[in-house]
Amino acid sequence: MKVAMLHWAFAPIIGGVETHLAMLGPDLVRDGCQVALLTGAVDGRPSEESWQGMYVRRTPLMDLNSLTPASIVAHREEIARELADFIRDVEPELVHVHNMHYFSPEHARALGEICRRRSIPLLLTAHNVWEDLLWQKMLAYREQWDGIIAVSNYIKRELIRAGYPAARIDVVYHGIDTEKFRPGDGERPPELIGRRVIFHPARMSLAKGSDVVVRAGALIRKEFPDVILVLTGTEKTVDWGSYQQGEVEAVRRLIRDLDMEEHVYIRFLPWHEMPAMYRAADIVVYPSRFDEPFGLVMLEAMATARPVVVSRAGGMPEVVQDGVSGLVVPMGDHEALAEAVLSLLRDPALAKSLGERGRHEVERAFTKELMVARTLSLYRRVLDWRPMRGVVGWTK
Repeated sequence: MKVAMLHWAFAPIIGGVETHLAMLGPDLVRDGCQVALLTGAVDGRPSEESWQGMYVRRTPLMDLNSLTPASIVAHREEIARELADFIRDVEPELVHVHNMHYFSPEHARALGEICRRRSIPLLLTAHNVWEDLLWQKMLAYREQWDGIIAVSNYIKRELIRAGYPAARIDVVYHGIDTEKFRPGDGERPPELIGRRVIFHPARMSLAKGSDVVVRAGALIRKEFPDVILVLTGTEKTVDWGSYQQGEVEAVRRLIRDLDMEEHVYIRFLPWHEMPAMYRAADIVVYPSRFDEPFGLVMLEAMATARPVVVSRAGGMPEVVQDGVSGLVVPMGDHEALAEAVLSLLRDPALAKSLGERGRHEVERAFTKELMVARTLSLYRRVLDWRPMRGVVGWTK
C-alpha cells in the first residue's frame, strides 16, 4: 500500500505528534507499505531525505513556526501547488494527514480538492481539538475526511460534539516502542547524582503544567531536600503563535521567586535521549492544565516502569488508572501533585508496584505493534468505503 502522510513538523522537531510519526511511518514501511511524508522545513535538514525507509519531503509552506494566518492566505496558490506536486509525485493509494483540521483552512481546502479530483481516500488523525474562532472556521471541512482517527475517547466525544460525523470516527490509541522504552537504570548526568529525580517530560509551558511542577517541588523539598526537578522541551518545538519563549521565561522567574534554582535542572533533550532520562528518574509527572488529548509521555514513563502522576485531564485517565498503574490528581492543583509525589517518595514499595503495573498495562494495550495493526486495518476499511462516497444513504 502506498501512503502519503502530511504533518506540520517532524524530527528533529519534538512533540507528541512528531514522536508518533517517528514510530508509525517506519513501522508501516516494515509492514510492506511505501510511506512518503510532506512536512515543514527545518534549518540544516535537506528538502528531501530517507528516514528509516520513509521518504520525507520538507517545505517552508508547512512550517508553522514561520507561517502566519496572513502569510498562508498570501501564499494559497503556492500551497495548493506544493500539495498537488507532492501527491502527484508519490502517487498514493491513501492520504493520511495529522492535525490538518486546524491551523490553516487553505491547506485543508486545497488537499480536499486534490484528493477528490484524484479519487484518493483522505484520512485524518485528530491529535487535538480547540475552542476558538479558527476552530469554528475549520469546521467547514469536517465532512471531507473519509475516515477519522481520534487518539482517545475524549477526542472522539469532542469531535462529535463539534459536528464531525460519528460513523467515520475510530479511536486508535497511541503505542510505544517497548524495547526502546524499557525498565532499567539510566546513567545520570553529574547534576542528578545523589538526588531524588522528578522528571517532567514536556515542553516548558503553562499548558503543560510546568508552573504546577515547580510549585509542587517547593513543597516536596521541605520533606525531601535532595529532590531535583528535571524540566525539558525548551526548544525545537512547534510554536504556533510564538508563545513558547515567553512561557519559558515565566517558568524561570517562578523558579527564582520560589528559591528553587538548586532544585531544578533544565536541559533540552532530543528524542533519542529520552529513554535514558526516564530510567534515571524516580518519578514522572505530567500535570497538564488543559484537556490533554492523550499524553504520549504517559506511555513512555509506564513502559520504563516508572511511577507516573498525571492530571485528570482529557484522555489521560483513560490510560492511567488511579492507584493501579499510576496516580491521578486534579488539574492545576500543585498541592495535590506534591502530596501524590510525596506518597511515592515515602513508600518506595508503592512506587515500584505502580511502575511495574504500568509496564504491564503498556505491554497489554499500548504497544506500537497494536497501534500499527489497528491503523492498517482502518486504512483497508477506508479504501473499501471510499467508492461509496456520493451514494445516497452513505454513512461510512
